[in-house]
Amino acid sequence: MTRRLYLMRHAQARSFGTGGDKGRRLSDNGHAQAREAGERLAGAGIQMALVSDAERTRETFADLQLPDINGVPVHVEFQAALYEAGPRLVLARIAEAPDEVQGLIVIGHAPTIPTLASEFTWAADRSDADMQMCSFPVATVAAFDVDVPWSELGSFDPFDYTGDGAQRLSPVRPAEF
Repeated sequence: MTRRLYLMRHAQARSFGTGGDKGRRLSDNGHAQAREAGERLAGAGIQMALVSDAERTRETFADLQLPDINGVPVHVEFQAALYEAGPRLVLARIAEAPDEVQGLIVIGHAPTIPTLASEFTWAADRSDADMQMCSFPVATVAAFDVDVPWSELGSFDPFDYTGDGAQRLSPVRPAEF
């Protein structure tokens, strides 16, 4: 069964806020960006969201206004660890998602979200990865098809699929949405 993973960088934030960087709120433009992304994601079947607990990521998630699926609202977890997480920690959190979840979104920060998107892209096709990493502005969403249980992403390493002796295809590949 193919799952769908969405990686999103939060929408545009104000350059200052009470509570330091973590307390920065979305700008008016950021709210509009998040609502626009939500319109694109409305039919995506997202059942679960892992969201950094920073104010701007919380607001981004709220503005997405993701619809219920069969009367069940999106299960959201606001996680402090995702605020400063690197790609390996994000993968560990994704790996904790229940098997029955078909659509999962992670809303976080640069450089982690762009780096992880680049690693997934590079593992599937080295020629596309540089473009993915170079262009990941605020409110960008990248979609990936995942052909393994979420739990297997905890040990994902792009080099397993790209080295000279690599014998298998990446279980994660870029997808259109």
